[in-house]
Amino acid sequence: MNWRVKGLLQKTFSMVPGGVRLNTRLQHVLGNLRDFDGHVEVKISDWATTMGYLSNVGFRVSGARLMEIGTGWHPALPLCFILAGARSIATFDIVRLLGETEIYRLLGSLDMHVPRIAELAGENAATIHTRLVELRRTKNLGELLSKSCIEYFAPADGRATGLMPASIDLVYSNSVLEHVPREVICGLMEESFRVLKPGGLVLHNVGCNDHYAFFDKSISFVNFLQYGEREWRIWNNPIQYQNRLRAPEFVDLAIQAGFEIIGKRTHVRPGTMEALAHLRIAPQFNRFTRDEVAATTVDFIGRKPLH
Repeated sequence: MNWRVKGLLQKTFSMVPGGVRLNTRLQHVLGNLRDFDGHVEVKISDWATTMGYLSNVGFRVSGARLMEIGTGWHPALPLCFILAGARSIATFDIVRLLGETEIYRLLGSLDMHVPRIAELAGENAATIHTRLVELRRTKNLGELLSKSCIEYFAPADGRATGLMPASIDLVYSNSVLEHVPREVICGLMEESFRVLKPGGLVLHNVGCNDHYAFFDKSISFVNFLQYGEREWRIWNNPIQYQNRLRAPEFVDLAIQAGFEIIGKRTHVRPGTMEALAHLRIAPQFNRFTRDEVAATTVDFIGRKPLH
């Protein structure tokens, strides 16, 4: 499917009753969610990367209270954190997407990942497996969430969580912030700062690339940078909104909220530099260096000052 067609279809879905549910169904049948095990594998890999970052800055997951921004369809990261010994997780999403059938299917898929989870958590594999079995024995989604100490808030606004000030050890997101308007990210950062304990961390994995390129192989992951705001509004859509912020902008928003950046890594997808050589980018991106324009992902960690 041409990326323009998908953009207009999703824009149409967003305006009709039941459109979001229909889009979700199509994602499971025709989109990237049709390969369930492959999707889980990607999320486990993302969690492993996150655990590597946390280990590098000396953060211990065991006993920690976490907050997640953007739950999504399958809560692989929250479940992995709970299996790794996290005390609790409050997860927020603007749309309620979790389904009972899918989450129990996810629990079944985690069996093969137990050794990896145990290694990253510094736990015995038998301990992780026992925790997983206990979650599988629950009878429904409500009991499962209660047993796992996961609080699911959706639809909800992550800028007004209602959590107690200085009650959270880590706020994180995975492939979420690129879908959020700049002004909303500001609010998310401010709320994260409020709920975090002194010394607490924010960790965000951001895919600042053109998501239409995942299914339309004729375009590059920086294709969307050639359009000015007025034209981009035609192709952008509320279901898969893309803010097109470049990597430094996400980091700057965390700094403006008061965080000290203690870790950052960017990545450029293969072929991106070559695509940029033949792409005339919109004037609004001229203030960035070539490397900043080209970065297709940025992962960063911020710390709330102790005083």
